[in-house]
Amino acid sequence: MKRMLTWFIICLTTQLASSETNLPPVFTQTLNNIVLYENVPVGTVVFRLEGYDPESSNVTFGSIGSDHFSVDPVSGNITLVKPLDREEKDSLTFLVSIRDRVDAAGESEQDNVVEQPITFIILDENDNAPEFQNTPYETDVNEDAAVGTTIYNKILVTDRDTIGDSLDLKCLPQQQSPEACNKFRLQLLSREATVLTAAVVLNETLNYNQRMIYHFQLEASDGLHKTQTTFEARVKDVQDKPPVFQGSLSTVIDEDSAINTLVLTVHARDGDTGEPRKIVYDLISNPSDYFLLDSHSGELRTAKPLDREALADSTGLITLVIRARELVNGVPSDDALTSATARATVTIRDVNDSPPTFNKKEYEVALLENTPVGTPLALDMSVSDADVGVNSKFALRLEDVSGVFDVEPKLVSGYSQVNIRVANGTLDYENPNQRKFIVLVIAEETDTNPKLSSTATITVSVLDANDNKPSFELESYSASVSEAALPGQFIATITAKDIDSGSYGDAGIRYSLSGTGAELFHVNEQTGVITLADCQEQQQRNRRQRRDLHDNEHALQMLSLEANPQEQQQSQQQPQINTEPSVQYTLITQADKQPQTTTMATTIEPTTTTTIGAEDAVATANDAKADSSSSSSRQAPSTCLDYETETTYFLSYKATDDNGQGQTSVVSLRISVTDANDSPPVCESPLYRGSVDEGALVFDSPLVVKARDADTMSSISYRIIGSPQIESIFDIDKQSGQISIRSNASLDVTTLKSDQLIFVVEANDGLFTANCGVNITVRDVNNHAPSFVQQSYSAVVEENSEIGTSVEKLQATDLDTGKNAELRYRIQQGSFDDFGIDERTGEVFVSRKLDYDRRNTYQLQVQAADQGTPSLTGTSTLTINVQNSNDKDPYFVPATQHAEVRADAPTGQLVYTLIALDPDVATHNALEFAATDDITAIDKEGKELPQSEQFKEYFAITRAGKVLVNRQLDRNLFAVMRINVLVTDSTAPNVQQGRGLLIIQIIDVNKIPPRFNAPWTPAQPLIKLQMVEEQPVGTVLTTLQASDEDSSIGEFNISVNNYFAINATTGVIYTTARLDYEAVKEVKFMATVSDTGVPALTATADIVVDIINLNDNEPQFSRSEYQFNITENSPEGTLAGQVQAQDADVGAFGELTYTLIGENHKYFNVDPYTGNVRVANASILDREQLKQLTLTVVAQDKAPATVQKSATATIHINILDVNDNEPVFTRAVYNSTVSENAAYQPPAALLQVQANDQDEGLFGDVRYVITAGNELALFTLDAQTGIVYPAQSLAGKAGSYRLTISARDTQGSGSKESNAEALITVLRVNRHRPEFIIPALSNATIEIPGDIVQADYLLLTVKAVDNDTDDSVSYHLQLNNQNVQQTQEFKIDQHSGELRAKQQLNRKQRANYEIVLVARDAGNPPFESLRLLSVSIVDANENRPEFPDAANPYQVSINENSGRDVKIGHIQAASRSKHNRDIFYYMLLGNEDGAFYVDKLTGDIYTNKSLDREQTDAYTLYILASIKSDLHISEEERASFSIKTLNRDNTVAKVAITVLDVNDNAPIFEKSIYYAGVNANAKMNAAITLVNATDADQGKNSKIEYMIVASNLYKFDASKSTGSIVPSPFAISQDGRITANTIMAEYNQDRFELEIVARELEEPQRSANTKVNIWVFDGTQLVRVILSRPPEEVYQEQEEIIAELRNATQHRIIVDEIRFHLDSIGRIRMDWCDLYFHAVDPQTQQIAPVDEILKDIDRNYDYLKDYYAGFAIENVVPAYIAIVQDEFDLAVAGLVALVIVLFVGVISFIVLCCCLKHWNLSVPVETRRKEALIKKQIIEDLNTTENPLWIEQKLKLYEEQELTMQVFSEPDHISNSEAPGHLEHRSSLEQVHHGQSVDNTYATIQPRNNQNRLNAGSNGGAGSISMRGTAGPASAGGIGGAGLILARVDPHGNDFSDYATLRNNRAPSMYEFTGSTFQAPIRDGDDAVAELI
Repeated sequence: MKRMLTWFIICLTTQLASSETNLPPVFTQTLNNIVLYENVPVGTVVFRLEGYDPESSNVTFGSIGSDHFSVDPVSGNITLVKPLDREEKDSLTFLVSIRDRVDAAGESEQDNVVEQPITFIILDENDNAPEFQNTPYETDVNEDAAVGTTIYNKILVTDRDTIGDSLDLKCLPQQQSPEACNKFRLQLLSREATVLTAAVVLNETLNYNQRMIYHFQLEASDGLHKTQTTFEARVKDVQDKPPVFQGSLSTVIDEDSAINTLVLTVHARDGDTGEPRKIVYDLISNPSDYFLLDSHSGELRTAKPLDREALADSTGLITLVIRARELVNGVPSDDALTSATARATVTIRDVNDSPPTFNKKEYEVALLENTPVGTPLALDMSVSDADVGVNSKFALRLEDVSGVFDVEPKLVSGYSQVNIRVANGTLDYENPNQRKFIVLVIAEETDTNPKLSSTATITVSVLDANDNKPSFELESYSASVSEAALPGQFIATITAKDIDSGSYGDAGIRYSLSGTGAELFHVNEQTGVITLADCQEQQQRNRRQRRDLHDNEHALQMLSLEANPQEQQQSQQQPQINTEPSVQYTLITQADKQPQTTTMATTIEPTTTTTIGAEDAVATANDAKADSSSSSSRQAPSTCLDYETETTYFLSYKATDDNGQGQTSVVSLRISVTDANDSPPVCESPLYRGSVDEGALVFDSPLVVKARDADTMSSISYRIIGSPQIESIFDIDKQSGQISIRSNASLDVTTLKSDQLIFVVEANDGLFTANCGVNITVRDVNNHAPSFVQQSYSAVVEENSEIGTSVEKLQATDLDTGKNAELRYRIQQGSFDDFGIDERTGEVFVSRKLDYDRRNTYQLQVQAADQGTPSLTGTSTLTINVQNSNDKDPYFVPATQHAEVRADAPTGQLVYTLIALDPDVATHNALEFAATDDITAIDKEGKELPQSEQFKEYFAITRAGKVLVNRQLDRNLFAVMRINVLVTDSTAPNVQQGRGLLIIQIIDVNKIPPRFNAPWTPAQPLIKLQMVEEQPVGTVLTTLQASDEDSSIGEFNISVNNYFAINATTGVIYTTARLDYEAVKEVKFMATVSDTGVPALTATADIVVDIINLNDNEPQFSRSEYQFNITENSPEGTLAGQVQAQDADVGAFGELTYTLIGENHKYFNVDPYTGNVRVANASILDREQLKQLTLTVVAQDKAPATVQKSATATIHINILDVNDNEPVFTRAVYNSTVSENAAYQPPAALLQVQANDQDEGLFGDVRYVITAGNELALFTLDAQTGIVYPAQSLAGKAGSYRLTISARDTQGSGSKESNAEALITVLRVNRHRPEFIIPALSNATIEIPGDIVQADYLLLTVKAVDNDTDDSVSYHLQLNNQNVQQTQEFKIDQHSGELRAKQQLNRKQRANYEIVLVARDAGNPPFESLRLLSVSIVDANENRPEFPDAANPYQVSINENSGRDVKIGHIQAASRSKHNRDIFYYMLLGNEDGAFYVDKLTGDIYTNKSLDREQTDAYTLYILASIKSDLHISEEERASFSIKTLNRDNTVAKVAITVLDVNDNAPIFEKSIYYAGVNANAKMNAAITLVNATDADQGKNSKIEYMIVASNLYKFDASKSTGSIVPSPFAISQDGRITANTIMAEYNQDRFELEIVARELEEPQRSANTKVNIWVFDGTQLVRVILSRPPEEVYQEQEEIIAELRNATQHRIIVDEIRFHLDSIGRIRMDWCDLYFHAVDPQTQQIAPVDEILKDIDRNYDYLKDYYAGFAIENVVPAYIAIVQDEFDLAVAGLVALVIVLFVGVISFIVLCCCLKHWNLSVPVETRRKEALIKKQIIEDLNTTENPLWIEQKLKLYEEQELTMQVFSEPDHISNSEAPGHLEHRSSLEQVHHGQSVDNTYATIQPRNNQNRLNAGSNGGAGSISMRGTAGPASAGGIGGAGLILARVDPHGNDFSDYATLRNNRAPSMYEFTGSTFQAPIRDGDDAVAELI
């Protein structure tokens, strides 16, 4: 109101003034309640002021008192300059002004200003989030609160906005308490638009021990905005849990622990950990009241001495029930919620105070001597040790020097039954020393110290038993009886001996026979007499059975004859040649002396399957014999023995003692039946078959007719029964029955009526006969080879002939017939698959399109083969010439050709040259190129452009095929040009054209690089990005984009970094590793983009990625648990310790604060920033009540509540003790009794004192010391344990000792102490048993020689000692378990120990006595020892042990590799002594390698190592038998033994050991790889080489089979195999011989690599592998080495010769054959030989040329010349020599003229000779010698490394002079032209070539004519002898058909010049070097020259 009045006054005043001067301006608007929304953006014009000045002057506007708005003075626009907030102010009022302008120059004081308030009403917008009031929200809730209880109801949420959705509230779980929203639920109390109240209600039961604090988020939402806050619910502990025991309630305590020993400490805590109550303890159960329990501390201690052995539980376990109760108001409560019980177990650890104890001290038992090994004695023996654990472990052993018994178990723990078992089989009642044994059983602890022990004595009496088998003198017996012997016939008497007596011995032996045929003999069971049994009844029964069988067979034969009467008639006729022989047996009985013939004829037809075998024949003969025997039975009794049925009976002869009920011995009995001639011969086969080729004189396999006669005394003879024709053809050996063909016989199928010859052979043994049928097949022989009508054919065929066109028909004939004349044609080689042949007609036809340019001439080798076996072949040659025709079109290569040209290529540039071919034209110039009109183009987008004539202008094609640029190219117009091109053959008779396609690609020229999209610029190439940390791998950061103006984008790339990668195509950048803000806050890398242009251009961008931080790390304490120590009663503020935690986050996310929680947190506080934990309330620090308490510390970061993280750790605070208690002894007086033998090294514990101190640690550590009573220093006290030990031996120091012992705390240095007394009593002990010195052995034997022992005879002075010092020993005899001084026979002095005979003893009445000696001490208790003594009265004449002759030598065999300790045999020597003394065995000789050893006692022989038969297959051991138990044989003594002497010594056993073979060795090839060769002309089955594998095993284990597993073919000049040929072209025999399995001509010059496997026939069939390289060669590739040594010597040195040739040539030398040498006149030189080889280049694996090899040999002549002499090498030449023939050419004319001139010269020479015939022109001998010396000097001057060829050329002049001198020499030199030396220049070549002569005057210069070579196989090479053992040119695989080697021809005799054989006949050609090493010519008579050379 006041304001309104003011405004009114102002306006009135203004009005009055204006009337006088200037009027104020006026607002024209209403300025109240202008409405604005609070979300109007700043800068918005919200209102425009309008006004005017009455004087029409300009007005300006302004504002006063507003910071939200500004007013434009001119326009009056009110602009919002500060955001509006309705919640702060819902309306805004301020003054606005309007001013007029009195003075136009500017404002002045005269201006009128009008101010007026303006009001803006602010309307609400939902721009504020809800707000929680009264935060923070936290509350406490009891853990026993009921579900549905409201635990908090003060949640208030407000919203300052008045619009928007109603408020809502929900619960969000936190990571620390994920189940909080399930435990609690929100209950809305009220909800309005701006206010919401809610409460938290318990939804599930709580448990303080599971979780003490729950956190969850409250989220309030108004529909658009959300707000969160944290709610904390702390669970308060409620006393509802009983005490909980902690730690282990099991412990172990020693049995000898002192009273008040701490056993264990019981710990229990209140189950309610919030405010725990104090706990007290008590014992509910305490067996035997052994323990006391401290109610407050929980210490369980011993109440009295422990005795583990008195416990009912043998394990020493005591179970206690302990109760823990909470103190409620200081009183222990028995309620179930405040008390708990637990079982505690205390195990009493045993102390070794009880020795092992037997249930008895002495045992007696009787045992049969035949008790088997391992039999337990019938004893009720047990042993036990009351201790446990290691104290109860003891070992059992025997003191038994005899070694007869063994005890088990060896080790015992606690208790066990004891078994005494027989350990070996040496018990023998007959041995006096073994009739009674006294065995001492000792039980002694094993793991204790001292080791307590006890003993028991066992007396074992051995009873007699039937333990000896009857024994025969021999191991086997034999006897004989005639098959005609009668029943009752004596055969033999065999008896056995048994050393046992009575019915166990000889008197009780009963004999019997067993085995096949034993019923035929009878044995007297008491006497052992063997006779022939009466078996007539058995024989009659057998005869009836045989007759029934014979009658059935006879009936079948009669039916057969009735059905075939013709056959019956034929069977009665005389035998002749037919196919149905009869087999006839003739039986001649000896009684009638007249032949009685029984004929059994069986027709044998080819189609029938019924035959009579040998068994049937034998049965029939035996039946006949039986029948004949039956006829003679009337005169004499018959016998069942039949020599023919059974010659020998192998029976078992058994002797059994104890009247046939006892032990048994068996020997083999062999009864041989002697023969009598009573059986007919029997054909081994009813029909014998043989086969023979026509014209042959031998059968394919020997044909032998065999008949056998069961009578061994019979001799069978054979003869042929047949027609005269048969007898004229065949003959038979009368003795062997072998049928042969007579030498003058002629087998010709055509002259025979049939190819089957059938006759009979009669076998006669003198009394009986048998007829055997013979069937001989005569086979037609394929003995004519096919022959072609012409040897060669020729034909012409057009190149364009159709497939199937006939070319030529070849025809061959064969003189054979049938299949042998059926021919099949095949092209062997030369067709190249272009021609085929009809195999039946021989017509050759075109099989593939011909091509003159590929091949224009064919040489076909055609073969005709017949169908015979073996197949014969003939060959012919067909030459086919192909006529050419220009019939092929030219064509482009390839059909589509590509070219490239840059878009900026200039006009005229060569782009490409077209390529085309025409097989018919010779030059490329005949082809003309052009482009067709069909030209297309494709733009750079890949779209085809429409055709345009303009395309033809861009490129030009010349006639030569050059493509040129014709005008400027434009890639924007087209990117690819496709031009159809044409090529024309200009020389063809008709049009021949080829078409192709030329594709030209226009290559773009790139100019503009790509650009990244904004904000990237070339000036600022930077891209900044952001990414939140902890994103998963593969998260996309961004996608780079770029563009290019002149090409497309090629790819994106980024520089190498650890976090990002890019997709090169899409530009997507994604993460490759986890980003961690704490590790990296920024990542920089470079991105590049490139286009697809040429050249490619790029752009780069620097990319910076900022990493945004998250609260992603939880706080982590340095430890999960802290241990703090604090002394009890510490004041408040005392520092207990410090906790530390770290948070890897940065900023507020990494700043931490600490708080304490838990039941005891009120007693301590923690600094929220430093983590120092201090005492807040010291009342709890009482160690006696509580030794430890636990707190929980929480570390939280300062992040907002929604993302806040925390961690907890446990703090254990240990309350330390102070020293305030004295030690207290558990007793006042300690007592102990100990024996004087108590151990003192190490000392035994005597007693233990113990004092307890309630203090802990050092203050409670008590030390003990003896203060009085130990003046003699007998005892020592362990200061720490309180155990009293003896300080020295107590022996002899018996008595009582009282010790004063003091206990002091603080390890003996404290001020508090207490005293106690210890009373120790030492007792005297008898500790040792008497020990026998004489006799020393437990089972001793003394022998007294003689027959009578007189009374009072001193046998022995017994001596025993006792280690107890004051104990004396007395001696006694034990009789019936009582100690006596005398028995009926003996007496002993009690003090001296003299043992004497009480009465006279007679050996014949009794020889053996047994005495038990007793030695007894006087100790307390007394100990005694027993000793068994055997007394024997022996005869002085008893013999040494010997081996029986029947078993010596012993034969033993063993498989090799049997291992060690394998028993292989047994030897047994016997002593003739009646006392059966022990026998011992010793190895003498034969075991030098230690392979065997012999058991000294038993005589068993064992292996000492694994034997290897391949090293040693037999041993002979010499083993000595001796009665000496310890015999040493020195090496000198062994060396002095004589084998001959040992063989005669019966005390030495000879053991022959044969090591049997085991298949333990694999086959081994002699070579890992073999090399061989085969001639291309070799036939099938030609031998190639021999591989050999050996197996070190023996017999069948060494048998090997060979297999070819692969035949890899390497074509000529190929380095890789074409694969394995199947089937293999080669075969291998079982002796390793490799032969050709096919014709090798098709593989000429190829190489094979065979893989050969040698495999055992026996399991496990081991195998070995090798490889064989075989080269297929022809004869021209061989080199011949001529050696003047026989072949057998060359074979021995073959490898060395090959090695030297290999070193000289550096080639692999493969020997193909070694032959006898053939000299020039065709004689075989047995002392010379020729070695043929071919050489292989090791690099190319190809056969090297002969010339190359010879040149290599010549090049190394100096190196080889010494070897030539050593190996007797005469020459090295080619194996194949061409026959040189002059061609008729222009030189012939000159030759004719030369002949004419020579003719004239000869006439003149004759005239001159006639004139000078009386002149003597002979050269003196001296002159000739001078010439020889001159020549020798020349040779020596020329003896260099030059090629010998050139050396010969230098000697040419001298040789010509020498030739001239021979021509003009004396006549006596010429007259020897027919001498043998001259004949050596001749050969059989004249016969081979039908008189053809070749001029070879000097055999040096001749032109070559390659067309006139002679095939080596056509030169009569049959005269050559192959060392492979086969004759003829085709016999060898190495040379094949090479035959003889041809040389040049001597002109004088037109004979074959063996220049390569003799030293004076070399024939080098003018054009080729055909020889090798230099050979000086030696002529007949030139002795001087020969001597020099």
